[in-house]
Order: sequence, then C-alpha cells, then structure tokens
Amino acid sequence: MKYINASIIQIELQSDKYVKKPYPKYLHGLCYYLAGKDYPHEKYRPPMFHPSIMKWKGNKEWGTHAIILISSINKDLTSNILQSLEKVNVLRLGFNEMQLKTFTIQKQETIPLDAKVTIPVPDEFKISFNTPTRFRTRETDHYITKAYPELNLLIRSMARNVHILYGVKIGLKEQEELTNSIMLIDVIGYPIQAKIDRKSEFEDCFIGEIHISCRKLNQEQKKLFGILLRTAKYSGVGHKKGYGFGQIQIKRPTI
Repeated sequence: MKYINASIIQIELQSDKYVKKPYPKYLHGLCYYLAGKDYPHEKYRPPMFHPSIMKWKGNKEWGTHAIILISSINKDLTSNILQSLEKVNVLRLGFNEMQLKTFTIQKQETIPLDAKVTIPVPDEFKISFNTPTRFRTRETDHYITKAYPELNLLIRSMARNVHILYGVKIGLKEQEELTNSIMLIDVIGYPIQAKIDRKSEFEDCFIGEIHISCRKLNQEQKKLFGILLRTAKYSGVGHKKGYGFGQIQIKRPTI
C-alpha cells in the first residue's frame, strides 16, 4: 500500500536589521537550497514542497523576526531539509541574510493513497484559500488563467498532483462525478494581484473560501475526496504551488 509521509517544518529566523518580506521566488529558492543540490528540478513536475510565511514582523529599531513553514510530502525531502538546517547558521532569502534561531517539525502525518483505508471527508466543511491562488485550464490550443475558486478546477488540480507524483489516477469521469455531487453552499473569492519577484509582472489571483456539502457523495467518493484534500493541505493547489501560492486550510463551519 502506498503512503505519503507529510511534514511541516517550522523555521524561525532573526535579523538585527529591517528585512523586507520576501517575494515568493525567494521562498522557492530557499526550498531548493535546503533540499540539496541532488534534489531534481524537473519542468512540468510539481515540487514536493510548499513554503509559506507564518509570521513576519520587523522595523528599523529592533530588526526582523520571522517564522517560515515548509510543507513536504516526501520523506527523503524532509530528511534533506532537516540535515541542511543542522549545518547552517544563516539562511539567505533573495538579497538578505537572516540568522537561523530554531527549527522543528511542527506536524507529521501519514496519508494512505488507498481509498479503502483513508478517512472520508465530513458532510459539510469549508476550504479556505489563504495565499494567492490561480488555476490554469486548457482551452483549444492554449492555457488560460482562472483567478476564481471554481470547484472543478480545484479537483482537477489536486487530482493532477497525486497522479504525477504518486501514480494515483483519478479519471476525468470520476472528477466530474465528484464535482457534480458536491453542493456549493457559498463561494467567496476576493480578486488580488501577486507577483513572484520584483521584476516579474503582476498576475491575477484570488483568496477566499468555498463552503461545500458532501452529503450526496457515497462513501467511496468521500474517501477519494479525502485523499485529494489531505494531500493538498501540504502541497497546495493551482499554479505556482512551489512558490507558496494556493495554500488551503480545511475548516468546519461555525454555527
């Protein structure tokens, strides 16, 4: 049986100077640096890491304090990152260096890729998009960007990820059946623009959340959806996941 060994590594950084919040490209570069020179950088293959900034506070008087999270969905990758952190005292983010204060594994989880043994999704919950998110979809002979929380694009993105990385194929028919059986209770999408570094162009994205009901899904579909969502919590969704775009969080609805 195949499993995903998922982890979240928390990295605490400090500087006695004011350091501007890094662009996504700098987080992307940090992940590859910590992964090691032998970690593959393959075109059209999503990385097995997903960075995000948990905390970034600073001013010119007392400097900067930051906490960065790196999610990993590969045991060897997690080990490489931890070994790299053990060997350094300073980390570079773009043009700035910051002192490494502490690092720890914040969370670990084993995610089975067999729908027979995985945990089904609840009947009702919310999916929150916490960082800029954008989906790409093919139209005739080219790709276009969709900066809106469409359920079918979300499911397609998650299914593509587990297929490429783990060989778990969820066909278009199964994806369509999932989409058609899930009821949208509410959709909130706030359009924003984001760019990966100082010189790049701004791109259309969104943040927000969708509130869904899965009561019409059968047990097998609930477990299949559970695999996709549990993996996506660590890998992100949509385009540019390795830069920290498309971070999601699963929330139970408040009464």
